[in-house]
Amino acid sequence: ELEDDDEGEEDQELPGFEDNEDNESLEDFENIEDDEDYNINENISSDNSLEKQHNGSFSGINNKNYKYDSSLANSIKSLQNTDETTSYNIETDNLITSDQRIAAFIGTSKNGTSFIVNNLAEVFAEKGIKTAILDLTKNKNSYYIYTNGEEQLRAKAQDCIEKLRGGVIDGIQAGKNLTVYTSLPGEDQSLEDAKNIIQTLLENYTIILLDCDFETDIRYLKIAQEIYLIQSLDVLTIQPLTAFLRDLKSKNLLETEKLRIVINKYMKINRLIEESGIIGAMSNYKDPGMTYMTDLFDENTIKYTTLPFEVQTYAKYLEKIAEYTPTLKGYSKNFLASLNKLADMVYPMASKNNK
Repeated sequence: ELEDDDEGEEDQELPGFEDNEDNESLEDFENIEDDEDYNINENISSDNSLEKQHNGSFSGINNKNYKYDSSLANSIKSLQNTDETTSYNIETDNLITSDQRIAAFIGTSKNGTSFIVNNLAEVFAEKGIKTAILDLTKNKNSYYIYTNGEEQLRAKAQDCIEKLRGGVIDGIQAGKNLTVYTSLPGEDQSLEDAKNIIQTLLENYTIILLDCDFETDIRYLKIAQEIYLIQSLDVLTIQPLTAFLRDLKSKNLLETEKLRIVINKYMKINRLIEESGIIGAMSNYKDPGMTYMTDLFDENTIKYTTLPFEVQTYAKYLEKIAEYTPTLKGYSKNFLASLNKLADMVYPMASKNNK
């Protein structure tokens, strides 16, 4: 139930969204909500002893440049009580260095979330940064894009997530510095072991990009340092995204300080459909009957960027997907400049690495 909703009031769906499975509410939260021990938003004690225990070593390697990231460590540590039957007591000591990044990307279907994740990964990989894509979507777009129609790669996709659980990195190598972890559509059981999967990735990669949808396990969003909301100019796709955020907020799971916005396929049309108009519409949830509204974040302070709509760029991307050759070659200078701006937003050290 929504905290600010009238008792007994039910949400209605917008026309056209009834059959879209990607836009369903978070049914999985019902079990979490009923669990008295579950308090994912519980304040974590600022125990100075935690920081003192970090001596610059992890995975058996002495890392002199190690810097403890307390905020991410605490986010991971807070997962330990999320379920009575499953242990999520992730060891936070020496888990992550300050030069690592976990970023989640989520948006309504067809707004280009996977498009952005795949191209960002190419940007980081070309800069020499070890990057991993973790496909947490129901549709498993990465499976179709990166298996290249090859039986060997399909077989690798089938068990690469399971291997992550056991501490083994054996994903689909999409380039010198880019590895993709996906699975067969419908086979998500291994992803339930969030703690071991994330721990293995952190021990082997600098940047981890989480390709998410509205059915992604919320624990992955909890671990992410930043959550990028992907939105196009299609205003009809805003309501499912805000409904998702509304559900998070109603269960005290929405961390607004993590939110960022990417307006994809952007072009100037009119004052109503410009950056401020789109962000303003995203900043609150309005039920279809327009009987109540829920504020989600501050539209005046949230960070955002845009990616331009270019027919040539999208045609080139579709061509590469059809040929199983994801690459940045053939994109316009204008689009690449916008993509690099987003890359600097996700990982500011990327521009330094490229100098």
